[in-house]
Amino acid sequence: MLTAARTVAAVVLVLAGHPRTAEARIGTFWHVTDFHYDLNYTTSGDPKKMCWDTRDVSRSVGEFGDYSCDAPFSLLTSAVNAMKRFKSNPDFILWTGDDTAHVPNDYFSTEVVVNIVANLTDLIASHFPNTPVFPVLGNHDYYPKNQMPVGPNRLQSEVADLWKKWFQQLEGHEENVYDSFNSSGRYVADVAGSKVTVVALNTLIWYKSNNETALLPNTSSDGLDPDEQFSWANKLLTELAKKGRKVYLVGHIPPGTFERYQQERKGFHWYQPRYNERFIQLVQQHAHVIEAQFFAHHHTDSFRLFFEEKKNQEQRIPISYQLLSPGVTPWRSTLSEETGANNPGIRLVYYNTTTGKVVDVSTYYLDLSAANLEGRAEWQLEYNFSSTYNLMSLNPVALYEVAKNMKANRTVFDLYYRANTVGLEDPEKCTEKCRLLHYCAITEMNYSRFYDCNNGVRPSWRVALAVVPFLLVLVAR
Repeated sequence: MLTAARTVAAVVLVLAGHPRTAEARIGTFWHVTDFHYDLNYTTSGDPKKMCWDTRDVSRSVGEFGDYSCDAPFSLLTSAVNAMKRFKSNPDFILWTGDDTAHVPNDYFSTEVVVNIVANLTDLIASHFPNTPVFPVLGNHDYYPKNQMPVGPNRLQSEVADLWKKWFQQLEGHEENVYDSFNSSGRYVADVAGSKVTVVALNTLIWYKSNNETALLPNTSSDGLDPDEQFSWANKLLTELAKKGRKVYLVGHIPPGTFERYQQERKGFHWYQPRYNERFIQLVQQHAHVIEAQFFAHHHTDSFRLFFEEKKNQEQRIPISYQLLSPGVTPWRSTLSEETGANNPGIRLVYYNTTTGKVVDVSTYYLDLSAANLEGRAEWQLEYNFSSTYNLMSLNPVALYEVAKNMKANRTVFDLYYRANTVGLEDPEKCTEKCRLLHYCAITEMNYSRFYDCNNGVRPSWRVALAVVPFLLVLVAR
């Protein structure tokens, strides 16, 4: 395990490698996501009724949660306490949604969903009363789940009121942050004291499970661009580039393909294909102003790469990246057996306030089994991105080298894979088929190219890549 002192030292070393960093201030922010609060969780009574998901809970569950269940409030409280302990004065917090449990709509109503969001809002606000928070909604933050319509709606309006104090603290562009979220679920706001602007997207309207938009015909303007969000983002990013801003794209549901689904060679994806393509095009067009992207939904720790379009794919250049943050819930996915569960995770991001560049990421985790056994939640540093992969900073080219090393070097891949489930799964479980799936999900955002990659269609992906070995810092457990 890396100590807090070594984390600070690693960041200092990262900065030392950059010219003119003496004037730069290195800020921090938390990225937390996928709380999935289980109101039904209890440690007493009928073992088959201790949490909403009772697939294989035929035993007593622990105080801080169970890998077959969503998160009890004790786990969520421990996560926010850990945030406060490890970094009590971050510049801001990204909170990227999915607050209710993975249960049928019959158990919910608009009132129940809003009350859950209210409880978690109070939890964060009570621990960080003076910290700006940039929140977005996830697909489980609507009733019925996934089915958010385009435009204003009751739940969105009630959540906007819950977050009004946060929104009033944020400096928007043209449209008031509260009004923008209230009407569309999206907004744009600057990070105070920096050149960073957060563009918060409503990804629910691109979700393939959202029949409110998925059933719209391709020939209609609404079907091609629900709520004109792509047009809005395109215009906004053009204006922000002219102003010299650096953008963090933030949302809940990511584009591309899920890295842990092996049942079909075509993979499993979340966006409607037409929206996935438009997202890729948006990033390609505005990569010069998009400094980084922060998404969630998978509950796993991974990243994604976007490339400049080239006729010869072997000559393409990485131009943007997306960091997928692990979730706080430990819930074992029902998508397929191999998707599995995860240890709870939170992450602290270090960034240059002048350039917006991410210089490091520290992921903290809770060993859930140990916490339940010992009766206390001892969150600790899982790993530090720069020292684990020997990076000077996070950028598209550096992360592409990490991806290629993962494909060519089993030791590097094992470091990544252990982090992917936040220290829960043994990397030896991941076969070569599994390993290729992760590489293709990271490097191919286009659905058809992912399929080609995952099926070995392109010869260049079947040839071992010659790479310079990295100095590796193994993460001690």
